Amino acid sequence: MTCFKVLDGTFYRGNRLIFEKMTFEVLHGEILAVLGCNGVGKTTLIQCCMGLLQWTSGKSYLENRSVSHMSNKELFSKIAYIPQAKNLNIGLSVLDMVLLGCNPSVRVCPKKEHIERAKEILDKMGIFHLHNQPCDCLSGGELQMVIFARALVKRPLLIILDEPESNLDFKNSHRVLQTLHSLKEQGKGIIINTHYPQNAQKLADKVLIMHRQKPHVLGDKSLINRMQLGRSFEVEEEFFDYLAGV
Repeated sequence: MTCFKVLDGTFYRGNRLIFEKMTFEVLHGEILAVLGCNGVGKTTLIQCCMGLLQWTSGKSYLENRSVSHMSNKELFSKIAYIPQAKNLNIGLSVLDMVLLGCNPSVRVCPKKEHIERAKEILDKMGIFHLHNQPCDCLSGGELQMVIFARALVKRPLLIILDEPESNLDFKNSHRVLQTLHSLKEQGKGIIINTHYPQNAQKLADKVLIMHRQKPHVLGDKSLINRMQLGRSFEVEEEFFDYLAGV
């Protein structure tokens, strides 16, 4: 069953075309990896998918319902967006930050079941020991894991991640990949922007490769090869020799 799809998605910024006629779908229990160099429009694409930016033309659908016809409350109860972590100049503890995933308003007192769910997520992410720490004292990598936990606590249908490996060491990157694999097995639809072809190779069922001012390429993991990656990231093919099997 289709979890999410885009039909003929086109976006202009002013008079500049960013991408056009994007069409793809993500099934329940499927991962789409989006690859491409900086500035090619990957973040813009996912913001259009969620309605944070409006398509110039085209539409996105969540379980066959137009995203444009859904209220923000309904939409973001079903979609989890995990952006690149930024410094937070607020004094919330890690546990309270994760609880915001259940109760977006800090004026709402969390229920006991929400607290238990938040603690369970923190434990699964391997960061329960941080639960009483203030978020503005965390490292960039620790904060990225907290943002991830906050998104998962509401049990979304679709999870959209914008370079979730940013600031993470190998151990935490591995935890993120394991978590995404587990979420896939639970039937979640997942879209991930990444600069790491090896992660896309490990996780993805489908691959969308975006090119600067060229048509995008959509297909299976066979697209993750030296020639295609060299074209997309605008480097010599030999740069990807370090990727075993690519």
